[in-house]
Amino acid sequence: MLDTAVIPCGGLGTRLQPITRWLPKELLPVGLRPVLYWALDEIAGAGLLRAIVVTSPLKPALEAAARTYPGPLELEFVAQQRPRGLWDAFLQARDLLAEAPFAAVLPEFLFRGSNPTASVIQAHSIDGHATALIGAGASNGGGPLRTAGWPVTVRESAGGLQVTDVARDSVPPTTDRAAATLLGRYLFPGDVLTELETVARDVAPGDEVDGLRVLRSRAERGELSGVRTDAACYEVGLPEGYRSAVADFPARA
Repeated sequence: MLDTAVIPCGGLGTRLQPITRWLPKELLPVGLRPVLYWALDEIAGAGLLRAIVVTSPLKPALEAAARTYPGPLELEFVAQQRPRGLWDAFLQARDLLAEAPFAAVLPEFLFRGSNPTASVIQAHSIDGHATALIGAGASNGGGPLRTAGWPVTVRESAGGLQVTDVARDSVPPTTDRAAATLLGRYLFPGDVLTELETVARDVAPGDEVDGLRVLRSRAERGELSGVRTDAACYEVGLPEGYRSAVADFPARA
């Protein structure tokens, strides 16, 4: 049963230093609310019942703040003891997920407009494949979106949008790839954690788990779907994205 989202919050926010040396980026204020609260609102608005927040021992304020969230979600917490990257964060939630499908919500991506988590849930229900939110012509408050997301190649199919290739973000995208980028919202079948565990076994101490291998493998097998969003996207993990979000988001209690 799909009722859970995982929110990875173990990163150190290096692109927003020095402020993130003292305040986790997920607690930075946007519209008088922590960034994390906007992600939790989105999850609740998509009809999910539970959020697993993956924290870091270096960010004790994060869990304390999350526990004051006034929404209807059941919250659970698990610590990512070592900084091994985004995909390792999902592995830390494995016992709580019990192999069930889950939404992955990266809180540094904020959206104004249609609910992106609801969009990936709906797209996943069509074919049951792993599903990713795809941005095309997205913006940070009117300007081009500079994102750390991976460029992808997509094609239209009878069932919707299919991702056929995923490039490393360090590789300059081709003209075709430039129009499509992953924007921090995913829906994964539970068996993706088994694939990630296999990848993690090959990781040297201190290195990050390379989830790109899993995404590319799914794309090659025709098992990675995409859904486009028309919502405005703000990557608040980047200084320009954060500035735009602060300017554009309405104040909420």
